[in-house]
Amino acid sequence: MSKVSPIVKNAKVPVQAAADEHSPDVLLAQAAAQSDRRQVIKDIIVSHYTSGTTHKLKLVEVAQRAGITRQALDRYYSEFKPYIAGKKDVSDLVDGTVAKAKVETQATINAVDAKWKARLDQVLVERDKEIARAINSHISTLMNDDIAMFESNQLRKSLEKQTLHAVELMKKNSILELKLAAASQREAPLQSTSSQNKIIYDVDIEQLCIHYQRTKSLDDFEDAKEAELMAIREKFARFTSMPDVHVVLFADRYISRFRNFASQYAALPGETCLIIRLPLFSRAEINNFIKHIPAAFKKSLHVPYMLLDTERKAQRVFIYQRNALPEQEIRAADNADAPSMTWGLDELVFFKVPAGD
Repeated sequence: MSKVSPIVKNAKVPVQAAADEHSPDVLLAQAAAQSDRRQVIKDIIVSHYTSGTTHKLKLVEVAQRAGITRQALDRYYSEFKPYIAGKKDVSDLVDGTVAKAKVETQATINAVDAKWKARLDQVLVERDKEIARAINSHISTLMNDDIAMFESNQLRKSLEKQTLHAVELMKKNSILELKLAAASQREAPLQSTSSQNKIIYDVDIEQLCIHYQRTKSLDDFEDAKEAELMAIREKFARFTSMPDVHVVLFADRYISRFRNFASQYAALPGETCLIIRLPLFSRAEINNFIKHIPAAFKKSLHVPYMLLDTERKAQRVFIYQRNALPEQEIRAADNADAPSMTWGLDELVFFKVPAGD
């Protein structure tokens, strides 16, 4: 009997251990650890995409910083992979209007930065082609080879300096304007209780005009504008759980600066205001946009007004002096359908635009 007893005792040990592993306390501890780990992964992703870095976030890097293996990230936290790859909007991972506004603003700054980098690369390619054409047209014989090479190098250096300087200034101007808007949002809680609840969605008409002046394609202009408006529409779903959401639509007629309107608009206490630039002109287009706004949201349309045609023309020249609007777009703005409360609006506001605004 003394030889049998140790065998029986040893046989019970793994059974007890297995039971302990599936006890309620152990399972609750594991669930809590996973919840904490998910928050850590969220914080890593949001911190990366709000830092302004151009470095691409990798799955291995996230796993190391979160203290887990790459395989564990794939198996237990695969829902975060589209956010890590930049395929989903990271603002879905944060809660609260102020946090979402910060993420949205930084994402816009990153997009503008990337856009200008691509533009700079394109300008450099075009510059090299111009230099090649200049060299081919000036060098006619072997005797003039040295002189032509010297002159072409001088021309190349001059063109390169002027082009890079111009592009860099335009890029810095756009980024500084966005950073100023971001700073205003961060300082807003110190200034008033209403301004901190504003989230601004702009349609980059100025950049579309730059592209139109190069291509002269109205179809490309319209397609790009529609794509930006669709991207804005998709963001409505993020705010459906919030109370007192107010969608403020700015009916752009190209006679008033949207950024001035958005910065001066005062939200009511407790409201979350989504201020949207809406360069649409027909009733069908505007109604098609409004129908995507959740029914619980308050909807208002603000329409800038100028009485005289000469004033409107002068104002557009003043605002779009660098890159003019397509003529068809101007005619559509001037002949826009008169908005009505029957369009599903809760508020309709016309305001007079001072010259030079």
